[in-house]
Amino acid sequence: MDAAPPAVDRRALLTQCLAAVEQRLATELAALLAGIVPKLETLHRGAKERDERDQYAHALSRLHGGREAALAGLRKEFSARFAESVATLQRGFDPFGGEPSPAELAAMRTNVLEGEVAIGKLAALVKQAAASELAELSARFATLFRRSQVDDGENPLGPLVIARGIYAGIGALELQGRAARAVRDEVEQRFVAAIAALYKGLNGAFASNGVAPARSSQAAATPVAPAAAPASAPGPGSAPPAARAAADRALDSALDGTELPMLLDVFLRETWGGLLARAHAAGGYDGAAWGEAAKTMQELVWSLKPKALPAERAQLVALLPGLLKRVAAGMEAAGVDAENRKTILDELMARHREILQPGDKPR
Repeated sequence: MDAAPPAVDRRALLTQCLAAVEQRLATELAALLAGIVPKLETLHRGAKERDERDQYAHALSRLHGGREAALAGLRKEFSARFAESVATLQRGFDPFGGEPSPAELAAMRTNVLEGEVAIGKLAALVKQAAASELAELSARFATLFRRSQVDDGENPLGPLVIARGIYAGIGALELQGRAARAVRDEVEQRFVAAIAALYKGLNGAFASNGVAPARSSQAAATPVAPAAAPASAPGPGSAPPAARAAADRALDSALDGTELPMLLDVFLRETWGGLLARAHAAGGYDGAAWGEAAKTMQELVWSLKPKALPAERAQLVALLPGLLKRVAAGMEAAGVDAENRKTILDELMARHREILQPGDKPR
């Protein structure tokens, strides 16, 4: 039986979802491109062959002048692939025409398409590291589209869709040889964990918007423990699992019963969740960093809830200048680039404007 229709505006939720994930991926890619420069400089200095030195020199030049092209490439490809997947789910039939053969299904499920090894490898690593979160997210998409099941190949945020977007951004840099391999290694180390965390945040955001996993989709999934992922260095500013769990508990408590735009929900669960986790790792619940990050998170969530009384709106007006400064400082500390900081702050201001002027028509 198909899942019950979700009591949500599907188009609005998908629009918010696209913006939130695109923003998160762009932030990660921007941080990767900035962080890999010292590594490439070291490799350039140590290269013995001229061709190899030229490859690293070309990469450094492209990283210096091609960052915006890389981010634009990611956004364009990811949004196009997302839209294609959504259109396919809305149409309810296979976009390639007819039922795929067993061999084609196997190719889709193992993400081996047209020899695109780097894309396929990243997608496979994500599936391996985030099997349960990905299955849950696909089940939520099944509910959203009133289907009994959506597999990871149909999921608009499946590993292949995301991997294609990331490598479209990398491809815009036109890297060559060993420099390209060095960047691919960094992509795998940075993005696998980031996408797994993103899936967890998205599941929380979908739940906050009333989209539960389709029961039939959950029943169809056989719980299998994922194979151990290849060892990789922790990403910059990463926190141990216990600290991340503490952050998740604080966020779940603060966001319980609160419906936010997807962009802000994912921002809180992912970007601010990372700040909370690092604060907990640094000093626990009694540390000054935790106290500041948790206070800002609680005040931000409160600020985004409807305010029926004039006194509440007056309190919000007094709170906002300092709160938004702290949010902006937190985003900068988390490595969010200027463009994406502006995106979040613009969304916050729009939401606050609606709350402070409740008689106006919502955007």
